[in-house]
Parts: sequence; C-alpha cells; structure tokens
Amino acid sequence: MISVLIVDDEILVRIGLKTIIPSVDADYRIIGEASDGKEALALMQAHPCDIVLTDIRMEGMDGLELMERIHEQWPETKVIVLSNHNDFAYVRKALQLGASEYLMKLEMDPKELMGKLGVLKEEIMRSREKNRERSQLEFRLNRYGREVKERRLRDLLTQHISRTETDSLFKEFSVAPLAAPVTVMAVQIERYERLLAENRFKSEKLLHYTTANIMEEIMGKYGNGEVIDIDGGVFALIKDRFDPEMLREMGRAAAGFIKVSLGFGVSRPAESRYEWRRAFEEAQEALGYRFYEGFGQILYHCHLPREPRIALLGWPAEEWTGLVVRGEADEMSRRLGEWTGEIRRKASVPPSEVRRHLVRLLDGLAALLAGEENSLSSLPSHQGQFPYHIVRQGETLEEISEWLSGWIPVYLGYRKERHGIRLRPEIQAVADRIRTGFHLPLKVGELAADAGFSENYLSILFKKETGQTITDYLMQVRMKKARELLMDPQIKIYEVSEKVGYADPNHFSRSFKQLEGMYPTEFRKAFLLP
Repeated sequence: MISVLIVDDEILVRIGLKTIIPSVDADYRIIGEASDGKEALALMQAHPCDIVLTDIRMEGMDGLELMERIHEQWPETKVIVLSNHNDFAYVRKALQLGASEYLMKLEMDPKELMGKLGVLKEEIMRSREKNRERSQLEFRLNRYGREVKERRLRDLLTQHISRTETDSLFKEFSVAPLAAPVTVMAVQIERYERLLAENRFKSEKLLHYTTANIMEEIMGKYGNGEVIDIDGGVFALIKDRFDPEMLREMGRAAAGFIKVSLGFGVSRPAESRYEWRRAFEEAQEALGYRFYEGFGQILYHCHLPREPRIALLGWPAEEWTGLVVRGEADEMSRRLGEWTGEIRRKASVPPSEVRRHLVRLLDGLAALLAGEENSLSSLPSHQGQFPYHIVRQGETLEEISEWLSGWIPVYLGYRKERHGIRLRPEIQAVADRIRTGFHLPLKVGELAADAGFSENYLSILFKKETGQTITDYLMQVRMKKARELLMDPQIKIYEVSEKVGYADPNHFSRSFKQLEGMYPTEFRKAFLLP
C-alpha cells in the first residue's frame, strides 16, 4: 500500500482527493487529512507516509515550511504541491526544496493526478524491493488492518460477543478513546435503492466511501469517534460528548456536496463499551420512525412512543372487498389515504406493524384475483416497483401510500381484464405443467415441444393468454411455494432454494427480493417468526 496525507485548507479539495484516489486505485491508503502544516506534522508523527499532497498557501504553517520540515524528518517522503495560477514563484521554490510534482488545483484532472501518483508509486515500490519481506508484511497490515477493525466493530454492534472479546478488540485495534457516556447513532442514506439505480456514483462502494468520508470529516471537528459502514446504506456513528449540531452539519454537507439525504437515529447514552450493541439497536429503532417523520430527520430513541396503540390498525375488510368488486378506484384511494393519514398523525404504532397490516391487505387483494395463475406479481410493475416490494422497502408511510394509490387503478384494470378469462387448453396444460414441475429445471424449449409449438410461438401465445411471460410465471409460482416453505423454520434457506427449482441459493435470494422486497432470511425473521 502507498500511504497518502492530504493537506489543504479547503474542505472540498480534501474530500475530492480522498474520494478519487482510493476509488481509482486501491493501492493507495489515505492516512488522514489536515488543514495546515502544523496539523500535518502532528499526523505524520503518528503515521509517517509515502506521499504528501499539500497546498502551498495556508494559514499558519504554509506548504513551503511544511516541505522543509518533511525533508528534515522524513527524507524518503514524496511531495506533490497543489497551487493556483498566481502561485508560480511558490511552485518554483517548492521544486527547489525537493517537491516531486505540482498540480494546478482549479484545473485538476483525475487522470493527471493518478498519472503523477503512479510515477511516484513506482519509485516507492522500487525502493521497497531492498527489504521485500518487511514490505510485504506492511502491505498486508496496511491493506487489511482498517477493514478488519471495521468488521470487528460491526460485529460488536450487531452480534452478541463476550466482554473478553470486546476488551480484546479495543486493545488490538486502538479504538479511539471515548469518555462515557457514549452515544451511538444509526445513519441511513435515504432513497438508497433509487440512488443505486440512477448509477450516479458508478458503484455502491464509491457511494459508501464518499458518504463515510464526509461524516469522518465532520466528526473530526467534534473530537474522537468512529464511523462504521454496516450494510445497505446504513452506518453507525459512535461518539462521546454528543452534539446534535454534528448531525445537522453532516446532513447539510451530504446534501450540499453529493446531493444525498441522510436520516439519523440516536440512542440513549451508553455508560460502557459493553452497552454499545444495545445502543445501536435503539438508534436503529429510532431511525425506523422516519417511516412517519419523513426524510432528513434526527430522531431520538428517548422520544419514541412507549405504549403503541395497535388498535388503530383496524380495517373494514368487507367494505374494501366491495369496493374492489365494484371497481371504485377513487374511493379505494381516498379511504387508503384517510387510514394512512390517521396512522401518520398518531405515529404511535411501530412501523413494522403497519407494514405487516399492509402486507395482509395485499394478500387480500391477491385473493380477489380469479384463477390459479393470477397473483399480484403477475401485474405490470408500477413506477418500476411491485406492491410487496414497496410495502416492505418503502422508506416512509407517505411514500407507500402515494404509490399504492397510483397502483390501485393498475390492479383494478388487470382484474377486470382477466376476470372470467379461460385459457385455451394448450396454454392451460403448460401452466399446469409449471405448477406441478416448478421444482425441476424447466426450459421453455421443453414446454414448447410438449405442447407441439415452436418456442417463439409458445412464448407469444402464453403472454397473450396469461398477461405474463413464461419466465415470469415460473418465478411467480416458485416464489409462492417459497413463501410457504419459509414458514417452517426447520427448513434451511438453501433447502428452500432447491425445493423450488433454484440450484444457486444466491440467484434464488435475488429473485425472491425482486418480488417480495426482502431477502428470504429477512422475510422469515420479520414476518413469520414471533
């Protein structure tokens, strides 16, 4: 690994550099950043580095003085100076002092930056050849040290580990010294799936890395703390001397720099490191109430309702059935809006319970579709989403309610179109074959041969008769059976996968989430087990 220190008094320059460099080439590790020469020297005392990227003009100790000190104490360290158009005299002085390269900040091109870093990397790697064994050991430690530390801290927050293991973790990885009481926060990158679908960040890893950099930058202004990437756009922050302004500043920075919204859940204080897991669970629970409050909120566990009123979830099922039969889309949307509006105003029912009720509502709508081959997953998607997915993964109740209101006419239109339709015998035979042989590796060509049709003709005819493709219908049948099997906790997930015709459990899990909005393990945990 090539260790890099960034020194600049402009926050945007620091964030940009430490985001670009490791994302383009994983051989570089950013050891930190400083806003002036004094901060940089303090960091280098603790963490000597291979390359320093430094501005020339800074308050306090400027880049030229910093270079002189680096040359005295760390003569092997390479320096690239960052300058503006009117800094040529300073650049010339820097080159005289031994700077390896310079870059114009206002015209900085990532390719030029990485090219110059690449030249220095080659020089550094050649010098390391003199002590290969030591170099390889340092490479492994630098590359995996932070990843292992973050993974162990993630375990501390999400799993049951002993006090002995906890103490060992703190000793081995030099966790930042935090004075009790400590506050644990859960942070969610909001509209996460949409951000990934837009591909604005090119990769999920870069989105996480950029967001973590911003939070670390802001946290550094408020003292020691830890930022831990949990999963799925969720981070944990661990901080003593909690100041809500830190979270507000993180939210503003993320919105301003990368156009990303953050939601925060805040735990009660934890008096010792052994309470961090409890605190993170509280933070996640508080974060879950974004369901009512909307995006960009800071929510505190101590403010959550203590006695949820589950009775508010009553729903007149018979009236709802009547509206479906009569095809009254506007009235269905109105009543749904009234119901969800009342739940939002009270905000006293756990979001998970509201989701459960909406899932039961969808199950009721599915039962009103005539015919074995019909289910909600056979309907066309609405705004690129399916109903179970939006109910289980929608981030706010308002978002879910608006989506369902727009989907109701789609549902009623499909029900009216398919009502009373009888499939022609050949297509009914294919559908029956799929329903009885879904656990087998069925191929469209085999189904077509059995029906006496060409593969292309069968595909067209099946879509015309049923409203869906053979592949989609097969997946729908398999997922219906998978939901039944997942009700039995004794059946392992890979066994469910095999029983419904998937040789690859990962493929099964992805297909299940596409329709259900969650992975099989999450489905079993959240909806089927007490």
